[in-house]
Amino acid sequence: MPDNSKFITRDFAAGETLFAQDDVGDCIFFIINGLVEVCKNTDGEKEVVALMSSGDILGEMAVLTDAPRCASGIAIEPTRVIMVKDRTLRLALLNNDLPILKPLTSQLILRFKEAEQQATYYRKKFKKLQKEVSILKEQLLQHEIPEDN
Repeated sequence: MPDNSKFITRDFAAGETLFAQDDVGDCIFFIINGLVEVCKNTDGEKEVVALMSSGDILGEMAVLTDAPRCASGIAIEPTRVIMVKDRTLRLALLNNDLPILKPLTSQLILRFKEAEQQATYYRKKFKKLQKEVSILKEQLLQHEIPEDN
């Protein structure tokens, strides 16, 4: 029998998976207490992306974009969450009537700001590397040995 409630409170034991990379995003998770490791599997290598704790929201990007989950969420310690189903979230967004919308919006803004900071950092790093390559290329050309004819 399917669970039609809007919110589901669920406890996860340490080591238990809340959601897995590439799964369909059917709900978001609001952490009441505990600790969740968000990790990606890239080419068989596990990369920890973030540690989330009480008050954090996770899993929202897959729900909002209808894309598969881009990472896994694993409880590091006993963790209690409130799960909000995608349909509930979508209706709440349309009607602006769910208390979780404000923290969700704040979380999304924070993530976008962090992404922009990272993008700015890597753009600067890329420009610096381009300049270094250009300098090395010039130095190499100065030491070029002409071919014997």
